[in-house]
Amino acid sequence: MGGRSLTPFLLAAAVLVGACSEGANDVPTAPEFAPKPASCNCTTISSLVKNEFGASSTESGLANDMKNAGAQTALATSLGYQILASIGDKYDGSQTSTSNASALTVALLKCMSIGGTPVPSSTVFDKALGASGALGVVALQDDDKHAVLSHDDGWLLKPPGTQSWQDLLPAGTPGPVLVYGVPLGAEGFTNDVPKSGVFDWSTIPGPLTFGEIGEPGVVIGECQAQPRYLQHNSAATTPEVLGFLSPDCLTIIGLGKREPRTFAERVFRLLAPTPAYATLLTTTGSGGSKRTLSPFQVIDPTEVVLAKFGTWNWGNNKVNVPINPTPAYDILSAAGTRFRQEKVLIWLTATNNQGVDAKVCNNWAYTDKDGVASFPVSFLNKAGGYTVTTRTAGAVDNSEANVTLPTVLAADPLLSPLFNVKNNVANPPTSCETFVPQFNADGFVTNPPEYPGPNGP
Repeated sequence: MGGRSLTPFLLAAAVLVGACSEGANDVPTAPEFAPKPASCNCTTISSLVKNEFGASSTESGLANDMKNAGAQTALATSLGYQILASIGDKYDGSQTSTSNASALTVALLKCMSIGGTPVPSSTVFDKALGASGALGVVALQDDDKHAVLSHDDGWLLKPPGTQSWQDLLPAGTPGPVLVYGVPLGAEGFTNDVPKSGVFDWSTIPGPLTFGEIGEPGVVIGECQAQPRYLQHNSAATTPEVLGFLSPDCLTIIGLGKREPRTFAERVFRLLAPTPAYATLLTTTGSGGSKRTLSPFQVIDPTEVVLAKFGTWNWGNNKVNVPINPTPAYDILSAAGTRFRQEKVLIWLTATNNQGVDAKVCNNWAYTDKDGVASFPVSFLNKAGGYTVTTRTAGAVDNSEANVTLPTVLAADPLLSPLFNVKNNVANPPTSCETFVPQFNADGFVTNPPEYPGPNGP
């Protein structure tokens, strides 16, 4: 009898555990109640939603459904992302005061299950919702491929090619995901030549890793600077210059952008484009691909600098046998930042200890996606003492490698220490191809060799 009379009480307790708090201190303390998140307050959400969208709005209905679903539940989380998407859509146009919307964003996230990600302060979302920030929800619908744009059309984030956001999200994170970006101060970010401001992209839940290892990540683009290169991470942390790709800003912003909300806005865009639109008439933007998000800036690497990958230790070499250890090289920017540009041509030449040029067989290679080139089948076909000079064509358009790049000139060649190659009568010559460059008046190679060549990328 006692057990049966307790059942309705337990059911009522279960309802209370799942419900949103109606007041800041409305948290049960009895031991049989699991504590609710004290910071989740659906009364606050309802009030902020009404201020933002109106009492009879779809969003107000979603807020009421969220309250009934209960804090941290899957349904409340889904409803919260829908309201966040409405905030992103509203602030994708002309900017008004963001204080109510930023407070609403924080309140919603505190009532959602976001994988333990700390909820940023409202000041962060003030910047994200502001005129130079970005905020949007991705993977809210199936096969979502839309770009998230900053409100000044300066920066964008999108899946690569024909992939969707769902294709990029890690297992266990099917979506939705809140994506937001804020401009940062540029001082000290790069040791190279800055060409834009710094923009910091983030996600909730997060931080997320986009795409599988070895596959392209999310596309990060900057649409107002002339096409150059993106640096990922500040100079004080783990900076790297990303391999260039065109984010195709004109197509994304011109065709995939929000529609003008009024006839007057359409006329304004046609007759008096903002500086961002005017710039887009002559540029396809600067972009790169990365599996993780953090701050980015457009920079000019100035030069492609060669660096030996590993130490010089060319001993015990023989005629017609690949140089040992395998020659391998990094490319860096002029400031020494790791440069992850693929398809940069690098080649070897040799001079003997009498100063006479010697033939290096299979002497060219192209960098891989990490900006590394190696020469596993390169060898010399005569005995003697040699110094190897390593040169690069720089980052240039190259039809042989099927690549279009903003031009970055080559820095000085790299000179090896003297090493010896011994006779090897037991090993007959193998295939020996040699690239001999030709240059135009500007110093650019006019006869790039076959890609990827005998050494592979």
